[in-house]
Amino acid sequence: MASIDSGGGHGGKKTVDQEIPLVPFIDLLLCCVMFLLVTAVWNQLARIEANQNVPSTSAPSDEPPPEERDKLTISITATGYTLSSTAGDSHNVPRSGENYNVDELRTKLQAWRQAYPNRHDITVTPEDGVRYEHVIETMDTARGEEWTEISLGAASF
Repeated sequence: MASIDSGGGHGGKKTVDQEIPLVPFIDLLLCCVMFLLVTAVWNQLARIEANQNVPSTSAPSDEPPPEERDKLTISITATGYTLSSTAGDSHNVPRSGENYNVDELRTKLQAWRQAYPNRHDITVTPEDGVRYEHVIETMDTARGEEWTEISLGAASF
C-alpha cells in the first residue's frame, strides 16, 4: 500500500501517517484504458462499406433527376458470375467445380475498369442460396479493382 509520511511522531506526538489504497484506483484506470482501446475508431479499418438499394419513400423534389448512367452489375448465381450493364453488354464467368472463378472475374473487372475509367460504383446481386462468403469474396475482388462504391442489391431473375 502507498502511504504519506507527514513527519509526525517526534517528541511524543501521535503519528498522522495515512495509507491511501491505490490498487482500486489503478484497477479503475486500467479498466477505463481497456474500454477506450476496445471502442476506438481503429475497428473501422477492416470493414467493407456497402449500400443497399431501397426505394425512397420521401416526396419528390423539384430538382431535375440525375442523368441516367449505365448500371454495372455483378450477379452471383449457382452457375457462376454474370457481369452486365444496362448498355446491353454481358459477360458470363462460369464456376470451376465447387469454387467460383475469382481470377476470371478479376480479369473482367479490369476490362470494365478500362471501359469505364471514371466510374467507381457497381452493384452486387446474389441470388437466393449463394453463400455469404462468396458475396464477400466478390465484394473484396471488386474493391481490389478500385470499384469503391459497392452496393448490394436483390437479384432480379
